[in-house]
Amino acid sequence: MSSLDSARYRRDLRLRSVAAVWERAGCAPASALRHAEICLSLADHANRVRIVAEMWERHGFSPADAVHRAEIRLILAAPEPTDPNQNQRRKAK
Repeated sequence: MSSLDSARYRRDLRLRSVAAVWERAGCAPASALRHAEICLSLADHANRVRIVAEMWERHGFSPADAVHRAEIRLILAAPEPTDPNQNQRRKAK
């Protein structure tokens, strides 16, 4: 598997896991997928919690609960931390 394929596979896994959380919260599958894509695209933006919390508030959640849910979804959407020694171990093989 190429590095590009591997990156896409990891992103797809994160997308599915975040979308599943939105679905369990009552969103329709298409809406859940759209919200998950937004979370993944916002994972590195400074205003990400506010933007995702606003989506939750539009679904009828209180502001405090919306922020809590936004933080959880963004944690799930965050890229996996990379191991700085990973490339060295690959080269050694």
